[in-house]
Amino acid sequence: MTNETLIAPAENKKSANHMPYLLTVNEDGVFYTDDNDNRWICSKLEIKALVRDRASENWGRLLEFMDADGNLHTWAMPMEMLKGGGEELRGELLRLGLEIAPGIKPRNLLIEYITTAKPEARARCVTRTGWYDPVFVLPDRTIGDMGELIIYQSENQTRSYCHAGTLDEWRQQVGKLCAGNSRLILAVSCAFAAMLLHHAGMESGGIHLVGASSGGKTTALRVAASVFGLPQYVNRWRATTNGLEALAALHSDTLLVLDELAQVDPRETGEIAYMLANGSGKARANRTGAAKTRYEWRMLFLSAGEVSLSQHMLEVGKKARAGQEVRLVDVPADAGAGFGIFETLHQANTGAEFSQALLKATSQYYGTPAIVFLESITKSDNFLKLSQQIKQLRDEFLAENLPTNACGQVHRVCERFALIATAGELATSYGVPGWQPQEAKNAIVTCFQAWLEQRGGTGDQERINILSQVRSFLEAHGESRFTEWDSEESRTINRTGFKKTTVEGTQFYVLAEAFSKEICAGLDSRAAARILLAEGWLIAGEDGKTYRREYLPRIGRSRCYVLTEKVWEG
Repeated sequence: MTNETLIAPAENKKSANHMPYLLTVNEDGVFYTDDNDNRWICSKLEIKALVRDRASENWGRLLEFMDADGNLHTWAMPMEMLKGGGEELRGELLRLGLEIAPGIKPRNLLIEYITTAKPEARARCVTRTGWYDPVFVLPDRTIGDMGELIIYQSENQTRSYCHAGTLDEWRQQVGKLCAGNSRLILAVSCAFAAMLLHHAGMESGGIHLVGASSGGKTTALRVAASVFGLPQYVNRWRATTNGLEALAALHSDTLLVLDELAQVDPRETGEIAYMLANGSGKARANRTGAAKTRYEWRMLFLSAGEVSLSQHMLEVGKKARAGQEVRLVDVPADAGAGFGIFETLHQANTGAEFSQALLKATSQYYGTPAIVFLESITKSDNFLKLSQQIKQLRDEFLAENLPTNACGQVHRVCERFALIATAGELATSYGVPGWQPQEAKNAIVTCFQAWLEQRGGTGDQERINILSQVRSFLEAHGESRFTEWDSEESRTINRTGFKKTTVEGTQFYVLAEAFSKEICAGLDSRAAARILLAEGWLIAGEDGKTYRREYLPRIGRSRCYVLTEKVWEG
């Protein structure tokens, strides 16, 4: 055979690479040859390097081969895929296009070939995407230089990270069309911001675009996804918690894009929001009872849906906690210009026409913005000043846009918007999206103000939720479930309390059990009462207590909560 590589010399049965001498590799494939057999095992497969992580664990082999169309595949295969007979390994190789001979013996010989190969070259592996010292690792490439080969090694393969077209084509057909559209700039800037989380020292978190169907939300997600890859980069919320853990692990230091929040089980929505933002999956035990390695990540996630997180959870009677709403921030998708999510249509006649143009462009041009952005960041001059530059731009955004006396929750959300604005401005300075300076910052300010307005204030979300819930209950039931104080005959069904009207105004005397179980349903009733008292909505009892003991009509002396007309103020 021509161009044949003999794996080992006959006299020692094994070579310095510790490979059986009966195995040979040439352009036609890998062969097993002895006196009675010349067996083809698979198409040409080369083991280029031994791979291991920083702790000298997670060993693997760097495999390289061509598929039937002549496309080169380079894959860092974890050695743990050889467990259990290697079925998982063979399945993945077949999926990638390696041709493998049928039969038990060729399959076993393939495993032997990979297992016993000991090439001299070494490579360092990482098991998740993102920053590894001064380099950024993606499934198909490593950007930056640290003096040794760094590659991505994982059992979970993804083809979503890829590119087509040039940066200039993406900039002209996608990036520049985002100009003048605050939600599109928000979406694209989220993609750049995800790659800055590590250097900003910030936690994971999400942005959720909320609005009616056919308003352009999915288009915004596709535009954001085009920074990294194919339209298939957009995933669905419709998945199990375990599935979303694995998905999140494939997007560490990048953007996870999720569409249609309403498709996830509302009973799990809040916990999933916590999990994604907290950066790790559940702790689990293996068959022996020892702890399994947990999925971990650091990322931003961009979501869209017709309902907000809190609305979706209410479908099953659950209330969103403030921590969940801070981790997944609801931004109204409607930009208020009459075109749904859009504000500027750039020569298009309708929002639908503009949306179709963007969808077509993102299916043709994608992936290059992230590559160029990372190549710019990892240049030595830029990399050395990156952290300080991020801090300076973030601090400027906070100084200009964080409301005075804002609570800690608003501060955390403002910091996330500040990072997104910083990323958009950095990308602009590198010439990636084709925007004018300050355009990204101004768009993110618009989105932050929209979030702040729909939130209802700068105070703690728990306080806002409590005041809103009490007012809503009285608005709905102030006439039907409160008996008039001076009524001779009560016909109130399912009574909550009494209503007394005097020259000073109307007061609601709420029975104690009704206050805790109905008006404060899903809330800490004691904490709610303290907030109502501090707001002046409650009349204090003896010694400043939140409840009073009053003589109620036809009931007598009883514990109750007395709400004043201040409920309707503000």
